[in-house]
Amino acid sequence: MSAGTGHGSRALVVIPGIGDAMFSGAYPPFSGWALATYFARYLDEYTVYLLSRQRGLPAGYDADDAVATHRRALESIADESKAIDVIGISMGGLIGQELARWRPELVGHLVLANSGCRLDADAHSTIRRFEKYAREHDWASIRSALAAAMFSDGRAVTYPLTVQTVGRFLQPRPADPADVWRSLEFILEFDSCDRLDEIERPTLVFGGDRDPFFTPSIARETADRIPDGELTLVPGAKHAAFHERKLTFDSRVRSFLER
Repeated sequence: MSAGTGHGSRALVVIPGIGDAMFSGAYPPFSGWALATYFARYLDEYTVYLLSRQRGLPAGYDADDAVATHRRALESIADESKAIDVIGISMGGLIGQELARWRPELVGHLVLANSGCRLDADAHSTIRRFEKYAREHDWASIRSALAAAMFSDGRAVTYPLTVQTVGRFLQPRPADPADVWRSLEFILEFDSCDRLDEIERPTLVFGGDRDPFFTPSIARETADRIPDGELTLVPGAKHAAFHERKLTFDSRVRSFLER
């Protein structure tokens, strides 16, 4: 499933994080407008696609499954003469790495936004707690804990409070609840650190120096092990550095994509 906007001559595919599994699975009619607003700084040159994962992920969903489904989507977008630039956000960055490794002809530049070659070991207990919440269908607890981990400003306090109160009645529900815990299992088990040298595409690792999931040490290791890897860490930012510091993110990414 994908939503697209813009008429640029180049294609930019965005692969989202765990939040993708936590909504109904159908893009609303206004999604193209929202996408155009969020990625306005890219639309002079790019057509931007948000590439949602399939609903009903198989048990044991792994990197091979992810590459197979995303490869088909990228092939349907690909131009005969140009590869596709890819931004992978959090879990989407894990999938982006495997696409760049297995199908380099489809990927031009790769951006790993608040992502890395593996989850920090200290974050495993948090993800296992999220998995427990998912099996209990306690979506508010996942969303509120994620907000606290993502934002470094007042949203780290106000978002969890809102989600746990009035938000419980307004938040979208997953189309398939199992997709949430299968995505979390995918994140827990993923480790590409020993195969990063197989990524032949220019890669930018962009993160926050307070990210509790893909910590600065993980980000540095990821960038260092990719032959053409670059690193940008935003001081004070957490797991939503790509969003919370969006002007910085967009400026850095545009500069990188123009290499």
